Amino acid sequence: YNTVMGIYGQVPGGMFGADENARQGYIDPRQAAETCSMVEFMHSDEMLLKITGNPIWADRCEEIAFNSLPAAMTPDLKGLHYLTAPNMVQLDRTGKAPMLDNDGNMLSYNPWEYRCCQHNVAFGWPYYAEHLWMATQDNGLAAVFFAASTVKAKVGKGTEVSFVETTEYPFGEIVEFKLSTPEAVTFPFSLRVPSWCKDARVQVNGKYVDVQAKPLSWIVLERSWKNGDVVRLELPQTITVKVWKKNTKAISVNRGPLTYSLKIGERWQRYGGTDEWPAYEVFPTTPWNYGLIVDLKNPSASFEVVKRQGALASQPFTPEAAPIEVRAQGKRISQWKLEANGLIGPLQDSPVRSEEAVEEITLIPMGCARLRVSVFPRISDHPDASVWE
Repeated sequence: YNTVMGIYGQVPGGMFGADENARQGYIDPRQAAETCSMVEFMHSDEMLLKITGNPIWADRCEEIAFNSLPAAMTPDLKGLHYLTAPNMVQLDRTGKAPMLDNDGNMLSYNPWEYRCCQHNVAFGWPYYAEHLWMATQDNGLAAVFFAASTVKAKVGKGTEVSFVETTEYPFGEIVEFKLSTPEAVTFPFSLRVPSWCKDARVQVNGKYVDVQAKPLSWIVLERSWKNGDVVRLELPQTITVKVWKKNTKAISVNRGPLTYSLKIGERWQRYGGTDEWPAYEVFPTTPWNYGLIVDLKNPSASFEVVKRQGALASQPFTPEAAPIEVRAQGKRISQWKLEANGLIGPLQDSPVRSEEAVEEITLIPMGCARLRVSVFPRISDHPDASVWE
C-alpha cells in the first residue's frame, strides 16, 4: 500500500493513477482510476479493518467512498464511466491516449459500456452499509462507519439490543445513537475516532464523558446500559490544506473526511442509449483553470465554510444539493488549458504567477463534482510564498 500510494497516489480521493496501468512519470491528478477498482479497494479496506481492528483502514475506505466513488456514477446511479480522476474537467467520449493509458471512450457516462465496472459498481454502497457496525471480541459492539442506520445485535451474555443511529455524516459533525434493550446490560460500545479529528467528544444522556479520544483510536464506553440511553459523538471538522510535495507542490483543501473541488458548471449532452438508460457526455460551462490563494500558516483564514439550509438531500452528491460549500479566493492561470484531445492539462510547478484578477470561487465536496479540479496550483503572489522556495 505504502509503495503504490507513495508513488502513484499523491492525490486526494484515496485512489492512485492506474488507467489501466500505473506508469512511471504518470502521477498528475488527471491520471485516473477504474470505477471497479474503487469498489474493490473499499472492500479490501473493510476486510482489513475487520481483521486488524486498525482504524486507519476505515479512514482509507471513507476517503474513497466520499470523494472518489460518487463521481464515478451519474446522480441517479444509472450510468457510470470507466475512469475517474481528481482533476477531470471534460467527460467526452473521444480517446485520451497516450495521456491515459488506453484509448477509446473512457470518460463519458454510459450504462452500456465498461464491462468489468458494470459488475462491480453496484456493490460499493451495499458493502459499505454491511460494514457500518461490527461485533467486538469482548461481546461488545463497534460503530465503525457513520451513517443513519439501525442495527440489532447480541451483546454481553446474549441480550439482543438495537441502536438507531442518526447523523448527516460526512457532512455533519454529530452522530447520535439511541439504545433499545429489554433489560439492563453491560457491554463495551466502541466508537471510531478518525485520523483528522483532534477534538472528539462524547456525551452519554446529555453529560460529557471523560474519555481518551485521540485521532485514529477507539473510544470504548463500557458500562451498564439501559433502555433509552443516548450516546452523542461530536467530531469537529476543520479546514486543512495538503501540500503534495511529490506532485508539483500542488494543494488540496480538506474539511473532515471530505476533500473539496472547484464547482464547475455542467452541460450534460446525451449521445446515445435509451430514454430509460441514456448515455451522456459532460462539458464545462464555467472556467476551471484556477489557482488558489492560501495562507499555509493559517489555512482556515483563507476559506469560508457555508452550510446549506434544510434537510440533507436523499442524493447529496450533486453540485446543486451539496450540503457544504467553501468560499475561496483564486486567480485564473491562462496557460493552464485543455489538451487537444480534451483532457485537462497537467499541473505546473507551484507557486504559479498569474496576472489575472483575484476572484471569489466556490468549492464543493469532491464527491459532488462530476467535473472537478481537486488539486490546485498555488498562486505565488501571496505574502508567505517564500515557504515554497
